[in-house]
Amino acid sequence: MQSAEAFRTFYEQELASLLAPLEDKRKKIRKGGVTGFVLLGFSVLFFIIAGNGEQAIPAIIAFLLFLAAIITLVVFGIRLKKFTRTFKSEIVSRIMHFIDPSLRYSPEQHISEADYLKSGLFVEKPDRYNGDDYVEGLHGKTAFVFSELHSERRVSSGKNTYYQTIFRGLFFIADFNKHFAGRTYVWSERNPQINFLTKLFSSFARNLEKVKLESREFEDRFIVYSTDQVEARYILTPSFMERAVRLQQLMGDGVSLSFIDTNIYVAVPIREELFEPSVFSANDFNRLDDFRTTLVIVYDIMDELKLNERLWTKE
Repeated sequence: MQSAEAFRTFYEQELASLLAPLEDKRKKIRKGGVTGFVLLGFSVLFFIIAGNGEQAIPAIIAFLLFLAAIITLVVFGIRLKKFTRTFKSEIVSRIMHFIDPSLRYSPEQHISEADYLKSGLFVEKPDRYNGDDYVEGLHGKTAFVFSELHSERRVSSGKNTYYQTIFRGLFFIADFNKHFAGRTYVWSERNPQINFLTKLFSSFARNLEKVKLESREFEDRFIVYSTDQVEARYILTPSFMERAVRLQQLMGDGVSLSFIDTNIYVAVPIREELFEPSVFSANDFNRLDDFRTTLVIVYDIMDELKLNERLWTKE
């Protein structure tokens, strides 16, 4: 991993000159967005005035302002999408290569829903699923992939239907260098996924048993279920549990892990967009350093869990 000091030098010598023309475009796009929202606000104001009077003129003005606002905001959306695509191609891809030349970055792709479901970290099948910023690479001997994901459930309340987030954040998969005979899930104590109804009605929960471990600090943070009690304890050694606790302290208390086939899956809830440029504020060094920090998080996961030490061998 490149240091923060090396990244600042890289920013000054290479990225700053590439950002200058993009900054001009960003300001123009921002102006269009602000104009659209102002027009929309005035249209609402004139609709209110029209509703309180008998004259038709305010209603006509409101309609024209609303139409202008919609056209302006549609153009804003198109330009923003194009700007984001260009920014990721010219800036984010270079940051990825600077951090690790082995990384392969596909900004419009994401980890498949099949892999997300296979992890078992979120039992409920999502009604809406998307993501972006797919990255794959090799850290030492460990092959890994990650992307941003957003999964949602459809909720109906009376005549209203809306979507509620199941998971939003960084989703990470890496080779654990061991074939697992069973399935082991290490859920955050905040979001255990397995309850009485799940156990009773879900085929997913069949043969899952709660695993009792000896670390009080670990069990205060995580709840573990597995189809193989012996294997779960083999994976979750005292030292591994200590590292998992440190990982949660580093990433937040929503972190969950699972061990399936030969992979470890890690879900890290994060609310903000990870590699998206800002259109309402400058994409300066601090903004780009946030992208570097996100990549550091991924490598910290692998280093904290010591995936490169090959503590196990594949059978």
